[in-house]
Amino acid sequence: MLLRCLTALAGVTALLLPAEYPIELDGAGGVTDRVRALDGREEEVRSAVADVAGEGLRLYVAYVRDFAGLTAQTWTDATAERNQLPAEAVLLAVGTAEGAFAFSVDASSGLIPEQIDEIRRTAVGPAVERHDWAGAAIGAARGLAAVREGAPVPSLAPSTGPANPGAAPGSGGIPVVLPIAVFAAGVLVLCYLVARGARGGGRGRRRK
Repeated sequence: MLLRCLTALAGVTALLLPAEYPIELDGAGGVTDRVRALDGREEEVRSAVADVAGEGLRLYVAYVRDFAGLTAQTWTDATAERNQLPAEAVLLAVGTAEGAFAFSVDASSGLIPEQIDEIRRTAVGPAVERHDWAGAAIGAARGLAAVREGAPVPSLAPSTGPANPGAAPGSGGIPVVLPIAVFAAGVLVLCYLVARGARGGGRGRRRK
């Protein structure tokens, strides 16, 4: 019984972990959209991502709500490692609630930091600031193609999108987490009582 209590508590603890901990990427088209950020532009983004493959690179894009309390860079590198992305792969991760993003680039990809900085500054950053989530991926794809050709990174036409896609109106973290925390506390108390009863029963049996 005590083991079952502890197992239940471990399960509840897992539920309390941030939902967007470094994730497993979807295989379809190199685009993982956990928050429905693309808003009908999925095919446009997947087409842009597919075009990068012709430049000897592979672009992956992940949209999540947040980075689970990690820095954008740490989260993106951890996700790239979890998915064992190849050396030629570039991962762009965008946290829509935070308005933050990062690239994970392997040192042997052939890209240099200055090239990634130019893509970040010219194509991706402005799109993220405008909440143009699809534009961030398209800008990254076009930017990678440009630097491979030795051309300047193009900027995108201004466009905007929802500030926090995937969030229910009026939703917040506390209403979801609080019931789980209360249940976890209840399980912990139950485990304590079971353990205490087991110890008490054991002493009684020894006295007999």
